[in-house]
Amino acid sequence: MTAIALKHESESYWNLIKDAGYEVKLVLIKKLSDSLRATVTEKRSRRKSYTADDFAGMWSDEYFMDADEINAAIRNRKC
Repeated sequence: MTAIALKHESESYWNLIKDAGYEVKLVLIKKLSDSLRATVTEKRSRRKSYTADDFAGMWSDEYFMDADEINAAIRNRKC
């Protein structure tokens, strides 16, 4: 039902402006674009800004070697 209503409404607007001049259509395009840009910008500004505290504790060190183990592995490596 929504699609039918949108089509009907957009057809009504189109019938109003289809015979308008080039410049008028460009002005209308700009106004429509500007109105959408404000909405998109608002949605983007709602994004959360992350800090290091947001990621603290997300991993476990039990699967990784400590610095001494890494140094020993490098020293024992045969080239």
